[in-house]
Amino acid sequence: MAIPQTSTSGPAAPREGGPRSQSQLDPALKQFADPSFDPVDLINDALPPLTLASSQAHAARSSDSVPLSDLSSQTQSLLSQWSAQNVRLSNILTQLTDEILRSSGRLAYEVEVLRGEALGLSDALTESLHGDIQKFVPEGLAENLAQTNITKGTANATDLDETEDEQAKQKNGEAVSDPEYITKLRTLGQVRSRLEDVVHLFGEAMEWQLPPSELSIASSFISVSAPEPPGWESHSQEEKGQEIARKLRAEITELLDSDGGGEAGLEAARKRVEKMRQLATVWKGSVEERARNRFVDGLENMVEDRRKVLERQLKERERRDEPRRQRSQRKNRSSMDHERRDSDSGGPAGGLFRNLQRLRDEIYLE
Repeated sequence: MAIPQTSTSGPAAPREGGPRSQSQLDPALKQFADPSFDPVDLINDALPPLTLASSQAHAARSSDSVPLSDLSSQTQSLLSQWSAQNVRLSNILTQLTDEILRSSGRLAYEVEVLRGEALGLSDALTESLHGDIQKFVPEGLAENLAQTNITKGTANATDLDETEDEQAKQKNGEAVSDPEYITKLRTLGQVRSRLEDVVHLFGEAMEWQLPPSELSIASSFISVSAPEPPGWESHSQEEKGQEIARKLRAEITELLDSDGGGEAGLEAARKRVEKMRQLATVWKGSVEERARNRFVDGLENMVEDRRKVLERQLKERERRDEPRRQRSQRKNRSSMDHERRDSDSGGPAGGLFRNLQRLRDEIYLE
C-alpha cells in the first residue's frame, strides 16, 4: 500500500491582515481529524505487509509484501514526513496564537476607548449638561424616562416574548458560529495531538523487542526494529529482548509492591498491563501477535496472583477478627440488658411492679 506523500516545506509568512491559505489542513492529514481516528489502523494502512521469510514460495506471498529492510526505510520515511508536518503545524499554530494575542491587544484598547467615551458622556449628561437638560425637560430626565416607560409598557408587553425569543436565537447563533480562525486553530490542535499520539505509540512499539526464542521458527529472524549493521552477533538480539522482558516484569513487580503492596499498587499494575495489551494490537495479524499476547498474559497472571493473595489476606484478617467482634457484640448486648434492668428497677414504676409481684406470690402461698 502506498504511503501518502505530504509536503514538508514550512508555511510562508502571512501578510498582516491577509488570508492565511497555508493554515488550511493538508489533504493527506485529514484522516487525523476523523472522529473515528485509530493510530493502529493508520499504521497498518500506511505500511505494506511484511514478507515472512526469504524462503517463502512466490505464490504464497502477498503482491504488496516487502522485506524487512524496505519496510524499515518506509517506516523511517513515514516518521520523517509526520515529524515535518508536526513542525509545520506547530509553526502555523504559533503564528495564529500571535495573531490572536495582537488582536486581543487592539480589541482591549478599543474597549477602553469606548469605555472612556461612555464615561465622558455620562459625566456630561449628569454634570455639565444637567442645567440645559432641565430647560428642555423640567421634570427631570429620570422622571420623564419613567413616565415614557409607563405609557409604553402596555404596548411593549405584547412584544416582550418575541423580543426574548429573538435575543435567545441571537445568543445561540453567536455561541455556535465561531470565527474561522478559531475553527482552524482547534482543527490544527487536534491534528497535532493525534500526530503526537501516533509517533509516541510507534516509538513504544519500536522499543518493545521480543527475543527470537519467543517466536516460531519461521519468524525467529523477523523483528520490527531496524536491521542491525553487518557483523552484529547473533545472540545480541536475544539478549536485548530478554533484557526488555526482564525490565517489564520488574516494572510490574515494582508497581505491585508500591504503597505497601495494597490495592493502589494493584490498580497501577493493572493499568500498566492494560496499556501493554493495547500496544500489542499494533502487531494484530502479524506473526508476532501470539508471542506478544502470551507475554502480556504472563504479566496479567502476575497481577491476578497478587489480587488473589490480597483477597486471601483480607479473608484471613476477617477470620481472625471475627471472635473479637463477637465478644464485643456480646459485651454490648449484656451492657444494654443491664442498663434496661436498672431502668426497670430504678423508678417508682419499678417499685410498684415489685410490690405487685410479691403480693401475687403471697396470695399463691395462702
